[in-house]
Amino acid sequence: MIKMLSLRNVYRGIPATSRKLHSSAFVTQRKQSDVIKQQEEEGELPKEIVSGAPQSLVTERVVRIYKESKPASQSGLWGKGHRWENDLIGYQSSSDYMLFDTKEAAIKFAEGQGWTFYVQEPNERRFKKKDYSKNFLHSPTKLKHIRTK
Repeated sequence: MIKMLSLRNVYRGIPATSRKLHSSAFVTQRKQSDVIKQQEEEGELPKEIVSGAPQSLVTERVVRIYKESKPASQSGLWGKGHRWENDLIGYQSSSDYMLFDTKEAAIKFAEGQGWTFYVQEPNERRFKKKDYSKNFLHSPTKLKHIRTK
């Protein structure tokens, strides 16, 4: 609502000759605000409209939703990695990952942003029950003697 009021104020401040040149942009903005009003009434506003991100970022981004695997040594408290120092400015950069509590929350966020996504299901480990008790069972026959050399 505040953005629409500021656009009207800017539009009023433009001379009449310039208004004719920019009127198509104002009409498309007005149509977009009608869409925003309608979606505000429904209760859900898509984040792609209000994010301010370029259209190419919204349409060309493909997102992978996956469950991060446990580290090999589970006792470590290291950072998440995937970060480096940006050579151009010196800021800390990342590979653009986000963390969510559930898969459904990540899917809802990606749909709200208008991103194309795919879900990569985790590979579940199959644990084999190791039963060493058979090594020590009594056998009435001759015992096996396994030589290593």
